[in-house]
Amino acid sequence: MAGLVTAAVVTTAFAGPATPDTAKVGQPAPDFTLKDTSGKDVKLSDHKGKIVVMQWINPQCPVCVRCVSSGLVAKMGKELKQLDPDVVHLAVNSTHFMSSTDSAKYLKQHKLDIPALDDHEGKVGHMYGAKTTPHLFVIDKKGVLRYSGAINDDPRGSKGADATNYAVNAVRQIVAGETVAPDSTRPYGCSVKYARGEGKGKGRGNGRRGINRGSGGN
Repeated sequence: MAGLVTAAVVTTAFAGPATPDTAKVGQPAPDFTLKDTSGKDVKLSDHKGKIVVMQWINPQCPVCVRCVSSGLVAKMGKELKQLDPDVVHLAVNSTHFMSSTDSAKYLKQHKLDIPALDDHEGKVGHMYGAKTTPHLFVIDKKGVLRYSGAINDDPRGSKGADATNYAVNAVRQIVAGETVAPDSTRPYGCSVKYARGEGKGKGRGNGRRGINRGSGGN
């Protein structure tokens, strides 16, 4: 993907302990390779020339479950495809004690036909500074990170159809050739359950603690 940071650069930058927030809005999105639920390698740069929406998930996080069971994620997927049929929607699971099998069951249960990538070591999560589940990132066709933050402005799930979906908003503006605004919001949900000693989401946990309701805004 044009403008993507190469894997070699990423590896050099992370020669020591992984440092959160390497990815910056307005800068080239770091490239990576993760396996999907079938064991196939998925490389971000393979989607060059396409808009990519990445969504961090945790099947045990009640906020994530609410987002999918309410139809929010399915509705978002349809709206993204209406804006651009070539949009790529990826789910990423950085929960250290989960496997691709857990993600596959979760997606099947909620009838979501999107690739789920296994990041149980947390390397990509740290690379992007993923803090909560859900936490969304939108990358444009040139490989530039254009949005990072909450899925919408409704952390309590009370606005229904009146909620503003930030990912859909970002893609709409990208397609129109406009500046993405807002390009960054405070993500809400459960803290990402990284391996112990790997960032703020320490410990095994069950996905139900450390809920950050955020503000849904800047």
